[in-house]
Amino acid sequence: MRILIVGAGQVGRSLARELAGRGNEVIVVDKDKDRCDAITREADVMAINMDATDPRLYEELDLHRFDTVIAVTDKDEVNLFVALMAKVYNVIHRIARVKDEKVAKLMEDSGVAQPVNEAYITAKLIQSLLEGKYIASILVPGLTGNYVLIALTITEMDQSYGKPLRDISYPKDAGKVIAVYDGEKFLDPEEVLELQAGYEVIALVRKDKLDSFIEAFR
Repeated sequence: MRILIVGAGQVGRSLARELAGRGNEVIVVDKDKDRCDAITREADVMAINMDATDPRLYEELDLHRFDTVIAVTDKDEVNLFVALMAKVYNVIHRIARVKDEKVAKLMEDSGVAQPVNEAYITAKLIQSLLEGKYIASILVPGLTGNYVLIALTITEMDQSYGKPLRDISYPKDAGKVIAVYDGEKFLDPEEVLELQAGYEVIALVRKDKLDSFIEAFR
């Protein structure tokens, strides 16, 4: 697929690395030149240093030739603008990170884009903590295909308890750990020296490898 990612912060860069690694043609836009330089060093992507609210950007990109547009800046209004431009150019898959739940509902109800709201994701994590098990949530089908996003709760009975993530021998072709939630904040997987009880392991996992991935932690 040809994918445009607007926003080269932590989320945008992680997405770019993951999607480019799966053979997609990825173009990243950010008004911060240092971020653009960083992502081109990290992944096989093209980075454009430009303001995403400038309509000329989408003319130059010939936006109607893209399959997917993902807006993940830290500003709802910018992400909404990008989603609207994608809709004008008839891009099939339009995804936008949204902090305000009201904006997310408006975006979804109007069909502008599929919103990704952090409050909803956090609620799912809390639900999994209360239930003491993993929650598998299917992401946008057109983007993820055979993958699901899971939140796996660590307990004292698990073989992974007290170990660093690098020592967990899950099948490398099964998926990728994206972050760890310690009950207060999201941590980079490399920052986690020991998996503690109550920690949530957030991972993107192939549907057909889900059981084997979870078994590695249990």
